Amino acid sequence: MTVAITLVIFGVIHSVSHFVNLWNFSRSYDEQWPEINLARYKGESPFLLLISVAGVTGVSMLLIVLGMGLTSTRIVRRKVYNAFWYTHQLYVPFMILLMIHPLSGVLKEEILDEKSLSQDRNVLTNISIPNVPKFAAIQSMTWLWMALPLTCFLLDMLWRIFSRNLARVKILNVSHMPGRTISLSLSCPHAEFSCSAGQYVLVQCSELSIMEWHPFTVVEIPTISQRKFVLWIKVKGDWTEGLEKMLKERGPNNLNVLIDGPFSSPMQGIIRNDIAICIAAGVGITPFVSVLRDILMNPKNRLPGRIHLIWIVRHERELTWIASLATEAILQLRNSNRPDRLHLEFYVTNSQENEPKRNVNKEQKTITHMVVLNEKGYLTHVINDDERRTLLTPNNKRNGCAIEDNMKNDFDFEIAKKYPLIGCRLRRGRPHWDRVFGYWAHLYPEHHLNLYCCGPKKLVKLLRSKCKYSSRFTKTKLTFIHEAFS
Repeated sequence: MTVAITLVIFGVIHSVSHFVNLWNFSRSYDEQWPEINLARYKGESPFLLLISVAGVTGVSMLLIVLGMGLTSTRIVRRKVYNAFWYTHQLYVPFMILLMIHPLSGVLKEEILDEKSLSQDRNVLTNISIPNVPKFAAIQSMTWLWMALPLTCFLLDMLWRIFSRNLARVKILNVSHMPGRTISLSLSCPHAEFSCSAGQYVLVQCSELSIMEWHPFTVVEIPTISQRKFVLWIKVKGDWTEGLEKMLKERGPNNLNVLIDGPFSSPMQGIIRNDIAICIAAGVGITPFVSVLRDILMNPKNRLPGRIHLIWIVRHERELTWIASLATEAILQLRNSNRPDRLHLEFYVTNSQENEPKRNVNKEQKTITHMVVLNEKGYLTHVINDDERRTLLTPNNKRNGCAIEDNMKNDFDFEIAKKYPLIGCRLRRGRPHWDRVFGYWAHLYPEHHLNLYCCGPKKLVKLLRSKCKYSSRFTKTKLTFIHEAFS
């Protein structure tokens, strides 16, 4: 972003300066030495000077840079992503124009030959011989400066095109999850393909576009016994909507999918931390799913020592994305005598689930579950007999699972009924961040913690400010790390 903004600013300044010079070339025509002039005569229209080789190439490069800058703004990029993507492919003609631009010979230099040098010596010996200077266009060396980096770039691009065409994968399974999210199970492109928790890959579907590559975090990484990986794709935007439509109309077996990667991500540091704080919103949970799976497969590993995971969703049904995985991880850690290694909190911001009402005959309904009340008489949980046996925490210590008084009537029993260990960690509304950060500061005094975040820009901005405030006014230092594909 720094390089791009710098290019736009100085490109505009450079172009405006040349526009002023076009007027000066016409107004300040040198009649004594006509060969140094860009204009052909005094008072020539600056517009005629603009349509020269230097003018056309310069204006073209300026329009390309301005087009890239305007389509890079958040508003345009979010609404018309294709315009942003295809505009940035104009870097190829920009490089060609950049090499042609200085070949027009606007800049002149004086030629010093043997005759000119002898005339200079005669001047020193007081011999008066008229000196007539000669001027010629300066030879451009731009191509020389660009040759090495462009060669490296072209070789890298050819290698990537070759390797991408070989990295063709098959769609093994497609499932549609709540919240209009697609889960794709893909085969590994080759036998050596490996991936680490937190990494991401670039995906291309030739039926949608042969130029667009979109990044997605690997939710389930391939193993030696299971040679597949899973991606979760939130349907939001023209490309993902087109993918959803193609999967429904053509089926997964009739789509050509290419993979590039995997690529490193800041989220890879989670599994190397002694204490890691993870906050996600919506589909931002994807970088942390592979961490949960790593904890499930290796419950006795020393690292990560402890994970605090907060997940904020709009609808309660979205919790089913990781409900089964989180439940298995909690039970596995309990069986391994490491229950304090994972702390989960779930927040549902939508007060009521907009689900169709079910007409149930109350007289024919058989009660097969058990209602648990806290000391104040409020509902805290709903469990059946089989689920009750799996709970290690006595019922009289489940007061922490009680929901707030003003939201108790909106509690949906479905997630708690099927996944009791998830239901008791469910809260309504949004987190009270001052209390949350205060709890961490009290729990880990004089610690340096990493806070990993993946979510919308507003959440990222808020948590960054909270980390700065906590690091300044408490003994707990927080480093903010976030990942976003925009």
